[in-house]
Amino acid sequence: MQTPYENRDEEAFHQSVVNALAEEIRQPVENVRIVYESEFARLKSRAKVKNYLALLTSRRTREKLLGKPSE
Repeated sequence: MQTPYENRDEEAFHQSVVNALAEEIRQPVENVRIVYESEFARLKSRAKVKNYLALLTSRRTREKLLGKPSE
């Protein structure tokens, strides 16, 4: 399976973000991971600065899974 991450350290970091987000919004980790990775890949492909991708991806994932509109 292909992932949007460049290496195992980056993947481990984002998996910890996914786990925390899943716990916060009380959703299954697998559901959160699917949405998160899709959003991450989309944002990463257009990002010039990648420092805040996890934060932006988390926010958009939360909004999508909770049915809140994006700003």
